[in-house]
Amino acid sequence: MGIDNNLFDKFTEEVCTQIKCTEVHQDIKEELACHLEDIKGEYIAQGSSFQEAEKLAISHMGDSEKIGFDLNKVYKKAPEYKTLIICSLFVAFGLFTQFSIFKNSPKVMSYSNYITTIVCTLLGSLIGITAYLFDYRKLENYSWHIYFITNFVFFLIVSFPYKINLILGINLVGKNFDIALATIILNSIALNGILPRLTNLKYSIIKKLSLIALCIYLILISDQYFCAALFSIFSIILLVNSKINIRYILATIGASISVICFAMFSTQYRYYRLIDLLNFRNNTSGANYLNEIIQKIILDSNLFGNGISTEILSNTPVINEGLIYTYIIYTFGWVVALTLLILILFLLTNLFRTSKSIKNQYGRNLFTLISFILAVEFLLSVALNLNLIPFVSAFMPFFSYSPFSTVVNLALIGIICSIYGRKNLSKSLVVPKLQLNN
Repeated sequence: MGIDNNLFDKFTEEVCTQIKCTEVHQDIKEELACHLEDIKGEYIAQGSSFQEAEKLAISHMGDSEKIGFDLNKVYKKAPEYKTLIICSLFVAFGLFTQFSIFKNSPKVMSYSNYITTIVCTLLGSLIGITAYLFDYRKLENYSWHIYFITNFVFFLIVSFPYKINLILGINLVGKNFDIALATIILNSIALNGILPRLTNLKYSIIKKLSLIALCIYLILISDQYFCAALFSIFSIILLVNSKINIRYILATIGASISVICFAMFSTQYRYYRLIDLLNFRNNTSGANYLNEIIQKIILDSNLFGNGISTEILSNTPVINEGLIYTYIIYTFGWVVALTLLILILFLLTNLFRTSKSIKNQYGRNLFTLISFILAVEFLLSVALNLNLIPFVSAFMPFFSYSPFSTVVNLALIGIICSIYGRKNLSKSLVVPKLQLNN
């Protein structure tokens, strides 16, 4: 047997030298060894000796170099180029758009803000490249760690904001939307790894819904009701991916709507604020005046753009943040704006279609989840800028001035490329001892 193993090991090593994706080497060695043993067994059954059967098995498999060359094509690690190219174009055009604002209205987009945008773009790109090189399957082992750390830190920030500011030396007050958005994304990634592993356990439904309920509760106490609604949507996707019964999903939808509505109607101010939002086309007072501004800018826009208007830059709030697409429509015209919209729709369609080719269950679910996150970010921002919905805090990925959003979205693209580059790796890397056993 020692001789057998030495020859088989040599053969599998020769095959793996042709395969650049080292993460799949062990799986291929095990699979090839299994095939070799089966073939050897057949030759032994036909009357061959062990040594002869071993040589015949290797001969039957064929040339190790050719096998390795063919397998390298299958497991070749490459990013999702369509996504990468489109997102690179978005980043470049976003920087150009922000530069045009900085150049013509320094009060709206200061020099330091523009430098911050560039730095965060570089930082996000670096994190994205690191995420691509990192084997995303290892992330599943740390799902519980991510979940508990995320919610613990978020609870501290929400409960003791001024003390946290004092300790860190930065101002977190007024940044709750960014913090809540970070919590949504991290919790979604964590639950993507946790929920499927609870499926066959006792009281799995209660455990799954309790984990989701805790996240929603923490977001609600930060007064980020819109973020709570977003997380509820992502939670439904997570529950579907974890193969939960449809009646529990419907119950979760009903419970989420009830809790969010109760929280919003619990005070008179929130009630009237919600009525104003729902009646945003007829009520242009208060926060809804932004919808009137958007409508006026859109009506003044044309096919090929009006050029840069310092008046609009100076008089339009958050023009370089939430209303960046409105600025693009007015400045560069409907042709450019619709071209960007077509690219966005193509990007999202391609992502959802590509997710079906991911063989690893965790990777496919994570890929789909990130695709939904990007879809919500893009489509919400477009709807807002086309005056189809009342104004809410929403940033268009890669275009709006939002250092945090820029870093996060580039990191998400890196994870997507990491998953796609390993789309043929079906083996899970979950360590059994990290799973719940009761």
